Amino acid sequence: MTDIHGLERAKQMGLTLQKVGHRVVLENDYVRIWEVALQPGETHEFHIHYHPYIVISLGGGENEVETIFGDKRPTHEPLGATVFIDGMRPVHRLTNKGKVPYLSRLVELKQVTWRPEETTLPTGEKR
Repeated sequence: MTDIHGLERAKQMGLTLQKVGHRVVLENDYVRIWEVALQPGETHEFHIHYHPYIVISLGGGENEVETIFGDKRPTHEPLGATVFIDGMRPVHRLTNKGKVPYLSRLVELKQVTWRPEETTLPTGEKR
């Protein structure tokens, strides 16, 4: 069994995964809305998402996503940018690489829950 989501790696590293955001703004049976706020240079440490989610930028947005495997990807989410994530991704952290604060709302869609053992691999086969 492969560790494509990095959960075993996180455990081996002794990491306690963080919550998806900094504070819950609203929650009901269908959605959980998080605030994510990062000052320049600040990092929201390693976490993983178990639900599809939408990110709506309220400002800033020159960030970097780094997976637990060391892969880094810049993001550009200026004010008003909206991103929809519809598949489980590896454990990752988010760092504000910009010169201004980053603020967003992350909307988790709670009606769907991802389980690492049920993930479809890039080849199309289930694991």
